[in-house]
Amino acid sequence: MESRVKPGFNGVSGASDSRRGYTGGAAADGCKQPVDSCSVALRVFILAATLVAAVLMGVDRQTSTVQVTIADTLPPLQVPVTTKWSYATAFVYFVVANAMACVFSAVSLAACHSRSAVAPLMIGDLVVLALLFSAVGAAAEFGILGERGNAHVRWGKVCHVYNKFCERAMAAVIVSLIAAFTNLVHLMLAILDIHKNSSYY
Repeated sequence: MESRVKPGFNGVSGASDSRRGYTGGAAADGCKQPVDSCSVALRVFILAATLVAAVLMGVDRQTSTVQVTIADTLPPLQVPVTTKWSYATAFVYFVVANAMACVFSAVSLAACHSRSAVAPLMIGDLVVLALLFSAVGAAAEFGILGERGNAHVRWGKVCHVYNKFCERAMAAVIVSLIAAFTNLVHLMLAILDIHKNSSYY
């Protein structure tokens, strides 16, 4: 009597099929396999977007003149004050996270032909996804604080003084957020493709 148990659950017969799609089509007998053009395009976009976000934030600085009043009887002093991204730990984390995501995207493009790289790439994509969303959240929160201030702790808003600095930081956060959602879509498509091509299912 023919067995109705589908192969692949224990990874004996379906291991190669379950690895289809994430780095390309079905794996060949050798160590290389064809690459899915959609996956490559998404990885290239993530690489470019994270690079742009890291550069935008990494070069962000502005010098503005602030009036400082020493005494009511004296005219206010015009003091030039410079702000830059490295003064805020949230922005430093943002730059580092996007730089790491960019480097990982470049490495994943170079390793996408290897069958043995399927599992490390998927784990790396999950780590990059967490890094990008956490970095976007941290930078966005700090940006909102600079835009609106916080009356409860008497923190004044500063974006009306450093408007160009805040605009560039906002642009970097938006680009990084797009990269994060692109990475999420790429990971979801990869999981669905592995599920669809698994012989167990």
